[in-house]
Amino acid sequence: MITLKSPAKINLFLNIINKRKDNYHDIETYFQLINLYDEITLRLIPGNKIKFTSNSNKLSNSDNLCIDAAEILRNYIRKEKSLNVSIDLQKNIPIGGGLGGGSSNAASILLGLNNLWKCNLSINELSDLGKTLGSDVPVFINGHSAFGKDTGTSLIKHDLGKKYFLIVYPGIEVSSKVMYQNFKINDYINHINLDNMHEYIGFNSFEDLLCSRYHEISDLLDILRKYNNGSVSGSGSCLFSIFDDEESAIKISGCLPKKYQTYVVHSLNTI
Repeated sequence: MITLKSPAKINLFLNIINKRKDNYHDIETYFQLINLYDEITLRLIPGNKIKFTSNSNKLSNSDNLCIDAAEILRNYIRKEKSLNVSIDLQKNIPIGGGLGGGSSNAASILLGLNNLWKCNLSINELSDLGKTLGSDVPVFINGHSAFGKDTGTSLIKHDLGKKYFLIVYPGIEVSSKVMYQNFKINDYINHINLDNMHEYIGFNSFEDLLCSRYHEISDLLDILRKYNNGSVSGSGSCLFSIFDDEESAIKISGCLPKKYQTYVVHSLNTI
């Protein structure tokens, strides 16, 4: 049995460059890992099966990224009769919040089962498998905050130093797939890189689309920007403010409407 901590991420900026011929999008982003975790317990069990349980009733027992990750690894190494596991996921990261919880869970499953099943695959091999599950999976497999380009899978490890974040979950589940399908390439910064990225922290190509669809996101951005700064993570719906110290983040969290779920967290540069 092994128990894994599966961290969330914030996109400190997200610049959507173009839509590719394969219908994915080229982006420029910074994946900041944070100390908000789901917890995954893996146990070897008898029989030829993958069993899934969770504290969240929003996740299917037969169709989710945890099961997909286990199955794709089992199929890749082609030893199905001897590879079986029970997966218990204790969910703390908001679902559909743009914090990468599902991708992080998939990465943790690949890393954990690589150990438990004694697959002996390299990080590069696991990352290649992870790409087929989602563009955010490789950054979690590599385990380091990073600048991402192409579809988000070309990564350059980077350390921005310790920061604190106030994260606000407005209680809205946003589908990344739907957001990308409805996004029109009409406003992007050409281009963000490691040299100029500090100028663009907080920029998110999805912000206007999210605000037009969800007034709660627009209202919360106004509140956060009134007190400090406010940005959207990923394709939404979570928002965040950046601080140099934890006390300031806690203070501003007390100014927000109580109906919203808030988290005060800090950056992780490696996991």
